[in-house]
Amino acid sequence: MASICSIVLLLFLQVVQGGKILIFSGYGEGSHFMTAAHVGKELIRRNHNVTLLISNAYEHRANETKYKDFNFEIFKHNVPPEEVRGRLERLSESIFKGNFLRDVLWNMTGLMGEIIDDCEALFNDQALLQRLLQAKFDVAFVDPLWPCSLLVAEYAAKRHVSFMATTWNDNIARVNGNPSNVAFVGEMNTGFTNKMTLTERVANCIMVMVSKWMVTFTNSYTPIQHAHGICPDLKAEDLYQRSQLLLVSVDFALEYPIPVMPHLIPVGGLSTGPANDLAQELEEYVQSSGDDGIIIFSLGTYVTYMKEELIAVFANAFARLPQKVIWQFRGTPPTVVTKVPNIKTMEWLPQNDLLGHNKTRALMYQGGNNGLYEALYHAVPIVVIPLIGDQPDVAARVTSRGMGLKLDIKTITSEKIVDALNAVIHEKQYKETVKKLSAIFHDRPMRPVEKAAFWIEHVIKHGGEYMRSPIHDLTWYEYYLIDVAAFFLLVIVVLVVFIVYSCKFALRCCKRVCVGKKAKTE
Repeated sequence: MASICSIVLLLFLQVVQGGKILIFSGYGEGSHFMTAAHVGKELIRRNHNVTLLISNAYEHRANETKYKDFNFEIFKHNVPPEEVRGRLERLSESIFKGNFLRDVLWNMTGLMGEIIDDCEALFNDQALLQRLLQAKFDVAFVDPLWPCSLLVAEYAAKRHVSFMATTWNDNIARVNGNPSNVAFVGEMNTGFTNKMTLTERVANCIMVMVSKWMVTFTNSYTPIQHAHGICPDLKAEDLYQRSQLLLVSVDFALEYPIPVMPHLIPVGGLSTGPANDLAQELEEYVQSSGDDGIIIFSLGTYVTYMKEELIAVFANAFARLPQKVIWQFRGTPPTVVTKVPNIKTMEWLPQNDLLGHNKTRALMYQGGNNGLYEALYHAVPIVVIPLIGDQPDVAARVTSRGMGLKLDIKTITSEKIVDALNAVIHEKQYKETVKKLSAIFHDRPMRPVEKAAFWIEHVIKHGGEYMRSPIHDLTWYEYYLIDVAAFFLLVIVVLVVFIVYSCKFALRCCKRVCVGKKAKTE
């Protein structure tokens, strides 16, 4: 009886000690939100109270069964929700029309205006702000890719932990106080490995300078910051420094060796885990593939538009393969797809569950970070077709580590697709390599979500100030040792001047002595 009471008391104490945690990762859509939600589920399992802050453009999340254990707070945009969702459709169109970079550069002011307007809408909702304050959150878990999350974290919680949902983003790491060496650490979106040519190192330096300049755009949030008294002594761009920790979604089973400060915690593979059973209809389809197995094809959550000619390229390639293909296709597929008997289209894929199925032979996808680690977890070779953001960097890791092959969306053909898929499925080195990397990934004391939850709990209990990077306290000339170089240069100049004048003085003395001796002789 006493032991039962002790157990009940222990469980009661665990519930009482549970923290209040706010998660804010974008609007509630895409891999960034899903990554954060995986961490949130683990925190709930550990008896914490977790609230998700999302946009009303994706408020349907609050009604989804898989998020039933979360509390939800929803902010409203100043524009209709369909207009917010339309931004993603425009993004998808610009990628496949080849206009993405041009559209971003030409519309930089407009794009910045839209997301700042969204942040203003959030902070203009006084009822929402009051609820956030009354909740008294112990910690906020935020994605600093949208700087508004830093303002929310400072406003609503005692402390905050940031997380990097992409592959290694050197700019986010840098503003969080991590040292960076551009000679072997590639900037995000370059697709460079850690072994760069002279040309690549030049390009990398230019990209670093551009990234540093882009950080200054964070100061556009200063009016919101000051209006709500959020760290008034700091510039908005300095709020990155106040994160107690930065959880980075990388693992050195795949990531290139990079120097990291103690407050940067690698937690790559947050969405990985054992595969669940498939729905009966999907399981039957997968089993019908026989010994040839299946190929999973997805270009990501945000892809809602593709040119029909490009759709035909993929469909014609898949028609030539013996495997069955499960294709994540948003919207109604055209006839060129539906007439191919070995293609099954689905609006949404249980990607991790499919990757864990013994019939899966390969993953062909756009290069998202979650998919990379899910394929690594289940030891599935990859064909990657990078489109945007960190996807070229994921492709670099896939190919340089021998995990698969890369195709260029601009030059892709049905023949190239067939050749690449046949290679990763039938050539032994790809499967053997991915098995070896998977074994390294699995050989760890705790799962990535458990590690992330542990460190968030650590911040609740102890804070993370003791791990604060000293880089935050250095000026740029101190960090790059410009003052030290100037000191040594000054010492060298003084020594040279001293030696020169000493030699001149010695020569004069010698000259006087010689002249004096000559005069006496005469």
